[in-house]
Amino acid sequence: QIEKNTAVAYEDSLVKTQKQIVKKPESNTSSEVQSSTLLKKSSAWAETNIVIKVNQNNSHLSYLHKEAMKGKTFLTAVIKTLDKNPTAKEIIFSPFINDIFTESESSIMQSLYSVAQDNELPTQLLLIVRGHSGKASSLLTKAITDTYQNELKNETADNPLLPDLLNLIKKVRILEENQLQLAEQIEEENENSSGQTIEEIALRSEIIQITTEINSHVVALKEIEKIHLAQKEPVEYLSIHSLANFGNVQEFLNNIEQLKRMLVSQALEPILKIEVTKNLDKLESSLNQELAKGIENIKELSRTALKRKIELQKRRVDFEMKKNDIHSLHPRFKLLKSVTKQLNEMKAVFASEFDKWQQAKGGLTFKKRP
Repeated sequence: QIEKNTAVAYEDSLVKTQKQIVKKPESNTSSEVQSSTLLKKSSAWAETNIVIKVNQNNSHLSYLHKEAMKGKTFLTAVIKTLDKNPTAKEIIFSPFINDIFTESESSIMQSLYSVAQDNELPTQLLLIVRGHSGKASSLLTKAITDTYQNELKNETADNPLLPDLLNLIKKVRILEENQLQLAEQIEEENENSSGQTIEEIALRSEIIQITTEINSHVVALKEIEKIHLAQKEPVEYLSIHSLANFGNVQEFLNNIEQLKRMLVSQALEPILKIEVTKNLDKLESSLNQELAKGIENIKELSRTALKRKIELQKRRVDFEMKKNDIHSLHPRFKLLKSVTKQLNEMKAVFASEFDKWQQAKGGLTFKKRP
């Protein structure tokens, strides 16, 4: 039905695209940009208009939502939402599954919606979502608005939604890495000195231990991912030592084995056989749930260990700063102080901009324009 309703308009749209390309051979613009522009201007597409209203007190920050909704992080999030809803994704992307449109999903998605500020009403933004049919436009609108609200709710300072904030946090991480490397180099070069303290030895020892733990969790998570991507049976997860020994996994396995032996080796009454089979199904389901809990436990242990390592690394940097600040004899110490100063300044800028963004997020509402 969608094909019947849109075929003529779509073919006409493609003809116009080809004519535009032929008429302007001297243009350096890529076919991707040309087709994206066509999608935005073509009258063959249905549109859904959504009014995004921001808090009156933060109207001067409304432009930040436009930047966030057109950023790569949000585009990726919308595509992930559609990946979880394959039928809706097929309806939305169906006109682009051909040899003419060679754009990436991200580029196509960017062309299918726009966000504009209302000059007369500074508290409002207009979200325009396009689709090859009213249904496609409506589905994409819901995907965009639901995803945006979810991303705003779950956003953290470590993984911000706003592109400018994301660039700032990347710079902060680069400086943190440089700072840590310098501190480690200074520590290693002073390792054999007679002035080593108990604190230095303890820090180094704990960092080595926590790094070993993290590596173990990473290996387990990689194996889990391989099994998941290969769509193997849940029993395959038992090949991972930390999962096989998690919680009640072994108890479930023993009980499952006993019931299986009963079914194979004994002549059971039909009613009893049915009951044993039911219990076996329940136990296997419980085992799968326990394995799922085990996977989440490994992820949580990995996150906790990583946080601990970062904390220890920061403590190591602080210790080297205090120890070397007295005499400043180490040749790398001057560089370490410079990097630390840059890092503190960058963190201050990020904190200020992130706070501004948090203010802009408050009191946001979405309403369909008739």
